[in-house]
Amino acid sequence: MKFLRRFLIRLSNLTTRRSADQRLQEEIAEHLAIQTEENMRVGMSPTEARRQAALKLGTVQAIREHHHVEQSLPFIENLLFDLRYAVRMLLRSPGFSLIAIATMALGIGATTAIYSVIDATLLHPLPYPNPTELVRVVDDLPGVGAKGVHHAH
Repeated sequence: MKFLRRFLIRLSNLTTRRSADQRLQEEIAEHLAIQTEENMRVGMSPTEARRQAALKLGTVQAIREHHHVEQSLPFIENLLFDLRYAVRMLLRSPGFSLIAIATMALGIGATTAIYSVIDATLLHPLPYPNPTELVRVVDDLPGVGAKGVHHAH
């Protein structure tokens, strides 16, 4: 249940990522300012106070990345990014896109047709009782002038 709740939260964060990232930046800046003020109160110069506050807080980029990983679904984000990139590339060269899509459609259609024939003829048993015992015997007797088909069971 905890996994499902966390997944749903991450999914909702995917749609509101920009505003959450902005809020995170503001919160980090606020913490940095508070720590800088505390460092200045103990007698540090403003430059040194800010540097020490940044060292204590850690790099802002690392915090943002860690927060982003915890609050998002990287697989879906990467998939969406790749899909947008693919659409841009397909729109950039429509002739190539048309040929590639047509080739794939023909390949998929041919594969489906071949599989349908194989499925109908080879994979399903014949609709008769004891289909493994069915036999067809064909004779061609040119000396007698007779042709015959004999069915044996």
